Amino acid sequence: QGPKEARGAGRFAGEMSMDMRKSMSLRASQKGKKVAEVEEDDGTIPLGLYLEYIKEEMDSETACLELPFTIILLLSFSILAYLHLRQFDVFVMETAIRYDIEQNANFAWVVNFGHKNINDVNSVADFWSWLRLGFLPLVVQHSWAYSESLQAAYDAMNVSVPFDAGSLPGRVPGNGAGEALLPIRGERLLAPQQAHRRLQVAAGTLEGGLGVVQNPRQHPRGHLEALAREAVVPASPGYELAPEIGDAEAFAEPVRVEWLHPSMNSLKHLQRKTVDMEDGCANMTLKVALDPGAGDDVGGSGICLCNTCGEGSSFVGPWIDEQTQRVEIGFVVYNWQYGLYSMVSVNFFFNRGGHIHKIIDVRSAWANSFPGGFREVAVTVTCDLVWIVSYILVSEIGEIVKVIRSSKSHWWVALRQDYIKFWNTVDWISILVAYAVAACWYRTFLATNAVNDDFEDLARMNSTAMSRAEYTQAVEDFLTLSEDLYQTERIYRMSFMLYPVVVMLRLLKSFDAQPRLAVVTRTLVTATQDMIHFFIIFFSCYFCLVVNAVLLFGQDIEDFATLDRAMITCFRTLFGDWDYKEMEEVGLLQCAIWFWAFLLILFLILLNILLAILLEAYAEVQQNAANKMSLPQQISEIVRRYRQTQDQERARLKDIWAAYLKYIGDERDMLTHEPAPGFPPDTGGRRRIGPMDIVEHVDLYMRVKVPLKQAERGIRSASRRHKIKDLSPYTLVDVHRGIKLLETLTREVRNHIRRTAAVMRKYDFDEADQEFIQKVPDRPEDDCTEHKTLVADAVKGVVYTLSDEIASTLTRETELFAKRQKALEQAQAEMLITARDAAATLDQLRSRTDEVVRQLQQMAQRRQRVAAGQVANAAN
Repeated sequence: QGPKEARGAGRFAGEMSMDMRKSMSLRASQKGKKVAEVEEDDGTIPLGLYLEYIKEEMDSETACLELPFTIILLLSFSILAYLHLRQFDVFVMETAIRYDIEQNANFAWVVNFGHKNINDVNSVADFWSWLRLGFLPLVVQHSWAYSESLQAAYDAMNVSVPFDAGSLPGRVPGNGAGEALLPIRGERLLAPQQAHRRLQVAAGTLEGGLGVVQNPRQHPRGHLEALAREAVVPASPGYELAPEIGDAEAFAEPVRVEWLHPSMNSLKHLQRKTVDMEDGCANMTLKVALDPGAGDDVGGSGICLCNTCGEGSSFVGPWIDEQTQRVEIGFVVYNWQYGLYSMVSVNFFFNRGGHIHKIIDVRSAWANSFPGGFREVAVTVTCDLVWIVSYILVSEIGEIVKVIRSSKSHWWVALRQDYIKFWNTVDWISILVAYAVAACWYRTFLATNAVNDDFEDLARMNSTAMSRAEYTQAVEDFLTLSEDLYQTERIYRMSFMLYPVVVMLRLLKSFDAQPRLAVVTRTLVTATQDMIHFFIIFFSCYFCLVVNAVLLFGQDIEDFATLDRAMITCFRTLFGDWDYKEMEEVGLLQCAIWFWAFLLILFLILLNILLAILLEAYAEVQQNAANKMSLPQQISEIVRRYRQTQDQERARLKDIWAAYLKYIGDERDMLTHEPAPGFPPDTGGRRRIGPMDIVEHVDLYMRVKVPLKQAERGIRSASRRHKIKDLSPYTLVDVHRGIKLLETLTREVRNHIRRTAAVMRKYDFDEADQEFIQKVPDRPEDDCTEHKTLVADAVKGVVYTLSDEIASTLTRETELFAKRQKALEQAQAEMLITARDAAATLDQLRSRTDEVVRQLQQMAQRRQRVAAGQVANAAN
C-alpha cells in the first residue's frame, strides 16, 4: 500500500506542476500579446493607430516650426527691454550721483581738505557736521565755483596790475543757452549734467514709553529711578543689521519734516536753519538772522527757522533726539541731457545699539516712454509690435477653436480633456505675462505724463513771488507724483524680469518635440522621483549645518546673524564664495570643523550623488534617443514633404486628418484603437483600414488625391512605431520584473510541495487495516526505508521537472526579448536604408535636373545663333 500511495502522491504532484507550467507559460506570453496582434496582420491596422501616427507627426512638425518663432520672440523682447529700460544710461547717472555724495560731501575741514565723508558719520554730531559743512555746500551752489587758492595763483603771476579773485563773476553765460546765466538759482552743475534739486528732510521717530529693565537687582535704586524718568525706546524695526535697499525706498509717516528750498533761500540761510534744528532753537535772543533782504523771507533777531518747533507745535528740543529711528534727505534730479528723473534718498538708520547705517538710494525713471534717437525708437516700436502681436497667441487661439470643433462634447469638457496640458499652460502663462508687462508699461506711461506736466508747472513758477507755504505745497505735490512714478517704474522693471523665465519654458516645449533636443527635459523627468528623495535628505542636512553656522558665527559675522542670511551665505559657500579669513576669527578649530563638515557632507558627497542621479538618467535617455531623428534630419523631412506637396506627389497630413475628422466627428473616438466603455469595436478608431481605404476616404471627404505609396508608407510607419513602443529595450525594470516572477513561481512550488507532503501523510496508510497498523513499529522510519526512498524520488522528479520548465521558460523569455531587439534593429536598419535611398534618389534628381538645365541652355544658345544667322542673311 505504501508504494501505491506514493505513486498516487507523485501523480498528484505532477498534475500540480502541470498547472504551474500552464500558469507560467500564460504569464510569460502576456507581454508579447499586442506585438503578435500587429505582426500577424494582413496589411491593415486599426484606424486609431494610423491617426495617432498622423497626429504625432503633425504635432512634431508644428513644434519644430514654432522654434524659430519662439527664438524671434525672445530676441525681440530682449531688444525692446534693452531699449525701453536703457540700463546703461541709468547706471551712468545713478553712479555719478552716488559718487558725488560719497566723495564730495566732506566735513572735518582743515584749510581746503575735508577729512571725513558720509561713511564717517557715526554720531548725531557727525550727522549735523556732514549736513551743514559737506552736503549743503555740495548741493546748494548759487555761484560759479572756482578752484581753491586762486588768489594766490594770481599773486604769483608777474603782472603789472594785481588782480582780485573776488571780482570774478558769480554767474557765467551758458554755452548755447542764450542770455541764461549759470548756475541757475535752484540748480547746480554736476559734472557735465545739469540737475534740478528740491530738498526735503524727514525724520521718523518711535513713540517714547517706559520700557522693562532687565535684572533690576543689578542696578542701584537711584539709577532705576533715573531710568524710569527717561523714555526707554522700543525698536521696531531696530535696524540691528545693515538695512537693504528696500528699507530705504519705503518710508512710513514721518514725525518731523523740514523743507529746504535752494531756489528761495541762500546757502547761509539753509545752514542757519540746520543750526536751529540741531540745537532745538536754543539761544534765539543771541542769534541774528543772516542776509536780511537777500531773498530770505525772514529777518531780524530771535526768529527760529525750524518749522518743527514753529507756531502751533508742541515739540521742544533738538530735531534729532534719542527717539529718532531714521533720517532721510530726499530730492529729485532731472538730467536734461538724458531726459531722466532720479529720486535721490540719503538715509541714516539709527539702531538701538548706537550705530548709524548709511544708504544712498537712487531711483530713476525716463521722462520719455521711448528714449533714444529716431533709429532706436523705430527699432523699439518694431520689436514692440512683433512681441505684442504674438504668434503664440494666434496659434493658441487656433488650437482652442480646433479642439472645440473636433469634439462632440461640450466646449468646457473638450478643453478639459484635450487642451489643458502642461505645455499649453506654459503658453498661456507667457501670453498673460506679456500683456501684464504691457499693462505695467501703460501705467508707467500715465505716471510719466503726470510728472512731466507737474514739472513744467513747477519750472514756470516764480518762487520769489510766492509764499513759502504755497511753494512748499507745489514741491510736495511734485515729490508725491515722483514717488508714484518710481514705484510704478520699479514694478514695470520687475515684470520684465519674469518674462525671460517664461520664454525659457516655452523654448523647452519646442525642444521637447524633438527627441535629440528633449534629452535635458526628459532627463529631469526620468530622475524626478530620485531627485525628490535626494532633496529631502539634502535640505535636511543643509538646514542642520545652516543652524550650526548661525550658532557659531552669528555673533561675529553679519552674514550669519539671521537664519535667512545664513541660508544664502551657506549656499554661496557651497559654490566656492566664502571669506575664510573673517570666519576663522571666531576660532580656528571651530571654523575648520564646521568648514570641513560642510564641504565633505554637502559638496563632496551629496552634490556628487545628485550628479550621479542625473548622469544615470541622462545615459538612459541618451541611449533611447541615440537612433532618433536629429534636428537637421527633421528639418530635411519637413522640406521634403513641403516640396512633394507642392509637386502634388503627396497629400498633406492635415488633409488626411481633416477627412477622418469629418467622417467621425470626435477626436477621442478617432484616436481610441481598442474597444473601451463608450467606444464599441469595429467603429471609429477601432475599424481596421488599408491603403486603399485611406485613398478613397480622403478623396471622398476632402477631394484630395493621396498617392497609394504614401498611404502604404503611412500604414507601415504607424505599425512600425507601434511595434517599437511595445518592443522597448530590455532594461533593469524588466530584469526586476522577471526576478519577481521567478520568486512568485518558486513560492508556488514550495506551497505545492508542502501540500503534497500533507496529502502523503494523510493517505499513506489505511486506518481500517488494523493488522497492518499493529505491524507498524514504534519508529516506522527505521523500517520504511523503501517508502521514504519512493517519496523522495517522486519529489525530486517533480522538482527536476519544474526546474526544467523554469529554465525553458526563461530561455523562451530571453529568445523573445532577443527577437524583439532584433526586430527593433531591423526596423531601424530599414529606416536607415530608406533614408539612404531617398538621398540617392535626390542626388539622381539633382543630377538629372542639372543635365536638363544644361540641355536647355544649349538649345537656347543654338536658337540664338540660328536667329542671329537669319538676321545676318536678311541684312545681306
